[in-house]
Amino acid sequence: MATGLIRRAIASATSSFCYVCVRAMTLEAQAQQVDLKAQDKMDIKTFSIYWWNSDNPKKPELKEYEIDLKECGPMVLESLIKIKNEMDPTLTFR
Repeated sequence: MATGLIRRAIASATSSFCYVCVRAMTLEAQAQQVDLKAQDKMDIKTFSIYWWNSDNPKKPELKEYEIDLKECGPMVLESLIKIKNEMDPTLTFR
């Protein structure tokens, strides 16, 4: 009788442990899929823009902006407009 109780206890503990392991693997796989989807959604490009100040005529300075191209159009002008509207309103261009 005691042997039967021990077997049942071990069997239930083993099945609970297996459930926890399977659940942990499932959660990890789901997290990896979410990470891959997040990477697919972003297409980050860095735009380097020369700044020149006419009031202080030194060498132009280089300033960098990172833009997700999926949030704006494919043209450079659209990216510049996005930088001006959302990141740096002092940007001007002709």
